[in-house]
Order: sequence, then structure tokens, then C-alpha cells
Amino acid sequence: MKHSKAYWTRIVALFAVLSMVVAACGDSSSDTTAASGGGGDEQIELLVWASRDYYRPPDLWAGFMEDNPNINVTVQVESNDDILQQMQRMQDAGQRLPDIIQDDTFLIEAYQNAGLLLDHTEQKDRWESEDPDTYNTILPIAWEENTFGGGIWGVSLTANFDVIYYNLSACEAASIDCAGITSLDQFLDAMRAVKAADPDIIPLTVQAKPGTGITTLKTLFSAAGAPFDGAVPDLQSEGGLYVLNWWLQASDEGLLPPQAISWGEDEARGAFAGQRAAFILDGFTVAGEFNELDGFNLETEWNVIPSPTQGSGNQISNARTWAITSETPYPYEAMLAIRHVGSVEQLVAAADNGSVPMRNSEALADPRLDTIWPFFNEGLRAAYSGSDSVPAGLNGGEVELVLEELFGEIVVGTDKTAQELADEYQLKLDDL
Repeated sequence: MKHSKAYWTRIVALFAVLSMVVAACGDSSSDTTAASGGGGDEQIELLVWASRDYYRPPDLWAGFMEDNPNINVTVQVESNDDILQQMQRMQDAGQRLPDIIQDDTFLIEAYQNAGLLLDHTEQKDRWESEDPDTYNTILPIAWEENTFGGGIWGVSLTANFDVIYYNLSACEAASIDCAGITSLDQFLDAMRAVKAADPDIIPLTVQAKPGTGITTLKTLFSAAGAPFDGAVPDLQSEGGLYVLNWWLQASDEGLLPPQAISWGEDEARGAFAGQRAAFILDGFTVAGEFNELDGFNLETEWNVIPSPTQGSGNQISNARTWAITSETPYPYEAMLAIRHVGSVEQLVAAADNGSVPMRNSEALADPRLDTIWPFFNEGLRAAYSGSDSVPAGLNGGEVELVLEELFGEIVVGTDKTAQELADEYQLKLDDL
């Protein structure tokens, strides 16, 4: 049968329409779901590995899954601090990797170096485009400290930071206003004053046991403006020599406990909580622990101020980053799950669950924090919001071992000068 030209025109048009329908139905990729805000038909399984239970959103993504019924989130807490090593083994064995990981920000470069992370630039831009109100509350440092190597490799939504806790009765006995300490010079003078008022008190309790970290040393290098090359501080700089001399004076004048060479966190914190010490420089999270101790009351027995600085120095904050892994087939949905973690409601609820301060301006101003963290005053919030990232690098672990050796030598006592220590240990650091 011979058909007219009009007939064949209709047939061709019909095939064109059918082709478009088939293409649309067959595109069940992440982009199709993205267009509908994560509510597509494809059933998606997201696996999340978090390094601590209190960093997970308290609702464990229940609200997110209710809003996105096609997405199921399974979360595992891997608290042995070996997520990176596990993923490298899984990658070598061809096993499925988690879609999202959460780990220390100083490790993110190692993850990226191993090819385990996705460049987040596209997903970051989509977040800004789709939800600018929430996106604009995230502090810039959350992205900046994960930006290197030509990409953005995650977002750090929370961070711990070091503060000074002080013993109110020790300060009163020495007739000093510890709340007014803002510089490292003032801090050293306050330690001298409490020692003069009470020879039996420990002016500054520290931990110096090998393997327990050197938080106080890194914090003071940054506070005095010592430059860092990755994780390596410049000990021979003006700021580096200032800090070494600061610690040498504290040690020589008996302001540090020499037995701290065998002290870890428990011993150092126990001395302060037992009111045997006037000061301790420690993480913000410890405030919650102190606040729960019977007979050791905020604003009666103890209080807290930002870590003091000197010259061009600044406070630093030690963050944890949420990151999308390189092999996930669902990068958009993974970022939606991270966006849920970064919401004000989840960040404030996490604070009540033992988490750390948030990199979100709206959450930081939330009045509920006044009840959750009564010690988180305006001074601490301002210091936290303006803090820099902890200096980091692929050789960070090796650097820490050298700095532990240096700090231990100072705590037990040495005849070396600050310059001699700087020259000796800078050679060790530069060889790493």
C-alpha cells in the first residue's frame, strides 16, 4: 500500500516523541534526581562513615529520608581513626567504598592524594544556587581549608578549638583579673602571680607524655604568628623563638609540673579539675566535662577565656570534614545528605549531643546554645568565628613526633637556649 507524504511525516514525528520519552525514562542517573530535589523514583542507598557518634546528625538523617523517600542512609561509626587506611585497602580490593566520610580535616589531603575523594566544586555551586539562604550561613573557612590541588575536597561543618580554663580561687588569691588575659605576655605574668600567691599550686598543667600530642605547643606557635610550611612550624622565626622562650621561662621558673613528661590528658585535666592547678589550655569540648563535675561549678570554681595571642598571631580550630568519595554514583544525593548535617537544627541538636562548635553563623547565634553551653560567651564565639585552620600536611604525624620530643625536653628542663633548640629541631623538621 502506498502511503502519502503526510502519513510518513506523522510516523517520523511519532518516533521522535517516543525516542524522547524512552530517553527520559531511561535516565535514572543522579542528575534526574537532582532536578526534582532528590525526590526521584530510583531507590538510592547512601553509606556514611563517621569518625565519632556525636558528629552524626542526631536524627540520623530521619528527617532527610522523610523528605527524600527514595534515599536510604546507612551510617556506621568508625571510631578507630583508621577510615583512610580501611578505604585504601577496600579500593585495592575493588570493594564498594562509603559514599560519604567524615574525618579530621588535616587528613583530607591524604585522602585526596590517594584518589579517594570527589572534587566538590560542582556540588558546592549547586548548593549555593538551590539553597542560598542556608549556604550563606556556612563560614567561608569550612570550604577554604578543604581547597587545594585545584579542587574543593569537602566541607568542615564543625571544629574544636583550644581555650584557657582558669581556677577562680587561684586568680582571686593572686589578685589578678584572669578574665582580662588577652596576650601570651599577660598569661605568663598571671602564671607567675598565682605561683607567688601559692607556692604549692601548679600554675599551668600540661601533658607531655610521648604519643599524646602537642596541642599546647602548636596552639602557641599559631598564637604568636610563627609561620608554617604545611605542618612544619618555622622555629627560627620571630614567633617561633618567642614561643620557645616562653616555654623555657615557664619551665625554668617552676610554672610547669616536670612530672608532666609522664602525663596524658587524664592526669593534666585531673590536676585542674581537682583544683590543684591554676590554668589549663585545652579543647572546647572539655568544658562540657568540667561542667558536669559535682562541686566544680562554672563561674564559682572555674571559667574560660579564648586562648591568648601575641603580635600577629591568631587562634586555630581543629575541624572535621564531611566529604563525598570519588566512586559514589550519587554525588548530588550525597551532598544533599551533607547539607542536612549543616542545617541549624541538626547542628544545634548535635551540640546538645556532645558535639563541637559549628561553622554556621546562624547556628552560632542560636539562643539555645546559652543553655547547652553556658560557658560559650561572646568572647569565645568571636574567637572561634575568627580562628584559622590547624596547620596540616601529609607529614603531619612525623612532625608531631619531633615536636613531642622538643616539648618533652623543655618540660623536664634543659640548659639550651631558645635559639639552640630552634636550630637543632628545625633541622629534624626540615628533613621530614
